[in-house]
Amino acid sequence: MRAFLTSQTSSKTDQKQYKRLQKYKAALQAKGLTDNYRHLEEFKDKVFRHITSAVLEIAREDKERRAAEQEAKLTEQAIGLPVQAIPSTSGAYISFDTLSEAQTSVKTLLESRFGVQDMEDVKEQEITRIQSILASPDLAELLSRQASAETISAITQILETATTPSMYVLAAIGRYADDTSLEWLDITGDWIERLSTRKVEGGYKWANYIKTYPGLLLLYTLGLSALRASKMNFLQEVASRQVYSSEYNWERPLLDTIDPRYVFYDSVSGMIEPGFERRFAPVSDHLAPLLKSKLYPNEEEARYLDWFDFFEFLLSFKAVQQLESHPYFGSFTWRWETKRFTFKMIQDAAVQQGRYGAAISDFFGGNAGLEETAVSYDRIASQSQRDFGRANPPNYTSHLIQLAKAGKRVSSYQELVNVLQPSK
Repeated sequence: MRAFLTSQTSSKTDQKQYKRLQKYKAALQAKGLTDNYRHLEEFKDKVFRHITSAVLEIAREDKERRAAEQEAKLTEQAIGLPVQAIPSTSGAYISFDTLSEAQTSVKTLLESRFGVQDMEDVKEQEITRIQSILASPDLAELLSRQASAETISAITQILETATTPSMYVLAAIGRYADDTSLEWLDITGDWIERLSTRKVEGGYKWANYIKTYPGLLLLYTLGLSALRASKMNFLQEVASRQVYSSEYNWERPLLDTIDPRYVFYDSVSGMIEPGFERRFAPVSDHLAPLLKSKLYPNEEEARYLDWFDFFEFLLSFKAVQQLESHPYFGSFTWRWETKRFTFKMIQDAAVQQGRYGAAISDFFGGNAGLEETAVSYDRIASQSQRDFGRANPPNYTSHLIQLAKAGKRVSSYQELVNVLQPSK
């Protein structure tokens, strides 16, 4: 499909080139391969609808193919012919069109003898489908344009639509799968890694970086789900992976590769939504409501934000443990209403208490790793407070840990200050 801008030619137009273009357009038009647009907004809308339609068509064809293969299998069994292998070796109906269908399908595969094999097939199909959209001419057209709020928001919508089925799958795996199973750990880690590997090509630098957005979406999806289910091995699997960077010719931690500041490179992060250019953490401010609408639509807003902000805090804390001197500080740095929950979780980890304490502590290698990371984190956060001004990364995690180990717990920053600096 090729789109042509409908506008009047001027006296400066190269008439020879224009006639060649019109001839080319007519040839494509005869094959039904053209469309017209009058302005950028109409072009963005048509591209978005075209890719969305293509994604849905691929999903429909895949569902029909599976149904036909299952029918063929039953027919072969009925007449005594050898049964041919089909993608879903369990014979169950598998669909990831909605979150509820994905949850049901994942639970079915978890109980199936061939569930891992079937999920490997699903992973490959989804990765291939997303990569085909990343390489599509329609997306290439948007990526060739200069960055603007209209262009970036259109690209993010396209990639979010393409990645949604994978998000449903990984959310269900993080919630229901066994995080001690090497097979399921490898499936999730490989899924995210392959969609996070950046290929440096021609064009704008931001265009190369934003193509890893599906990997970032899946990291947040799996991470939130696994954290809430206290299945930290899934997050540990992703955090332990290294990705080769052809740009720098060395391996880098996967978490560093899909740091939101790199996925939305430089000022592009402020273009993720119109009016976001002055936000401190525009990517976080975009992801929080997006993930809630897709994965936790019925959950109370305050409870959801508690988990979202704590997850982002854990990512920044882990980055420091991996020797990152400038971790990503998300919306947890300015959203004060979620700090009570973060305080509780840090203190639970310090004494390995409650459902999540031990799992979070183990995520950092136990008490020693947790305490060592806290010292470095507080130092970096203190410097960042002076640099950023508008937000306040927590620079008191060491105090929270030491107080918890001494049997003293606090639930707010003011309470912490009162304990550390009691009035005379």
